[in-house]
Amino acid sequence: MLRNRAHRPRVTAISHVLVAAFVIASALSPNALVLAVTRTAIGLASGVGIASAVTDALERVAPERRGLASGVAWSAMGLALMVSAPSGAWTLGAAVRWRDATALWAVAALLVTLLAWRIGPQTPAADATVAEPAFRWRDLLRSSNAYFVAAYAAYGVAYIAFVTFAVAAFAARGFSPIAVAWIWTSCGAAAAAGALAVGVLLGGAARRWSLAIPLLCGGAGSLLANAPGVPFAIAGTVCVGLGLAATPAVASAFARERSDRASAARAFSGVTTVFGVGQLVGPMIAGTIADTIGLAAVPVFAGTMFLAGTAAAAVDASLAA
Repeated sequence: MLRNRAHRPRVTAISHVLVAAFVIASALSPNALVLAVTRTAIGLASGVGIASAVTDALERVAPERRGLASGVAWSAMGLALMVSAPSGAWTLGAAVRWRDATALWAVAALLVTLLAWRIGPQTPAADATVAEPAFRWRDLLRSSNAYFVAAYAAYGVAYIAFVTFAVAAFAARGFSPIAVAWIWTSCGAAAAAGALAVGVLLGGAARRWSLAIPLLCGGAGSLLANAPGVPFAIAGTVCVGLGLAATPAVASAFARERSDRASAARAFSGVTTVFGVGQLVGPMIAGTIADTIGLAAVPVFAGTMFLAGTAAAAVDASLAA
């Protein structure tokens, strides 16, 4: 679907129309089953939209600028966190408020649709001077990619475990809604800054370590956020935020680097599928841990997974030397 470059802006637009529709359906869900179905649909539609948008963005710039382009694209994730932080804290005030907050994000999806529909046909950047390898699905298991894939899967488990239970954990520790809003606003600012910083790092001599660094920030931050007091929660969540958008920015750039123009969308879809499996498994494991040990154990689990991803990314960096 994404092999035709001319179709990508339209795919991005249509997928976000579907996101908006399913977001509203999610907000109106009468029971847990319907909520699960609509959230799954949101994930499917947004996955297609993100794959289309990021692939299109990376093909519009010269090869040496793809890392920075990926960082800029993913920095929007941090800006979205900053904007959504007040609504997240507001939902803590009443059980039904999550429905209103959820429905409002359909507006954001429709704005993306309008912007994507106005994007003109792609004018590809000049081809790289070196031959690029074609990506096949089995390449996910190649020794040259296995540690990169493992690191991104660990990130998927770790980040979703942390963010899913963070607000509940902070509230359980007695933090006020205002404090929670400040924590998430700080996280969003850090996510935007981290993505932009790693975009610069991807263009430098230390680029092969650009996946390990944000994962290490996430591991340290998850553990630090569990320390008593709001200052530690803010500092730890900021550390997690530094890697929150930076990690997918690096993964997107690495996926494009390990593919050619014809298979770039397939490569991005492949690594994102692995990440998505991590997102699926993470909350189930974290929820079990929260129920059996307590909410305080979830950041420890997330930190452990971040550090496992750091180790895998370090091996990948060593292989790339």
